[in-house]
Amino acid sequence: MLNKRIEKRTSAILEELKIEKLPIPVHKVAESLGLVIKPYDLGEEISGVLVIEEGQGIIGFNPNESTVRQRFTIAHELGHYELHKDGNELFVDKNFKVLFRNQNSSTGEIVKEQEANAFAAALLMPEHFIRREIEKNSFDLTDEGTMKKLARAFNVSVPAMTYRISNLGLF
Repeated sequence: MLNKRIEKRTSAILEELKIEKLPIPVHKVAESLGLVIKPYDLGEEISGVLVIEEGQGIIGFNPNESTVRQRFTIAHELGHYELHKDGNELFVDKNFKVLFRNQNSSTGEIVKEQEANAFAAALLMPEHFIRREIEKNSFDLTDEGTMKKLARAFNVSVPAMTYRISNLGLF
């Protein structure tokens, strides 16, 4: 199920930044919104972290993961920043607010994690960009090769693209 508020927010960000080409430059988007992006070895179980100190957001991502995973993690943490930075989160220290993305995040058990995942998907795979690519290339969505081509064009994983297309009701 799509969250229209999230879809509108990501569309507005891309429009404000005049992003029209694929793949979406997620580092540029985050930096344009005032965040600092840093690779940081977070171990095997943590993909990313968002630290907010005095209003400044810093996204740490695990450089040991694949590029497509890193991109989704950065977009996911950006989603937390855009959607949840004023919420009641885990405070590690009175000056820090930390939101973790780990393997449990993708289960969608936590509403904020679901929203951050939806934000990442909408940012990296905007609906109008997907529709444009499908039309331009006359893609058959029932063909497994099509998912691979779309995923490559958007620089995301095949499962992420498949899930996004399913959520958009394009199958």
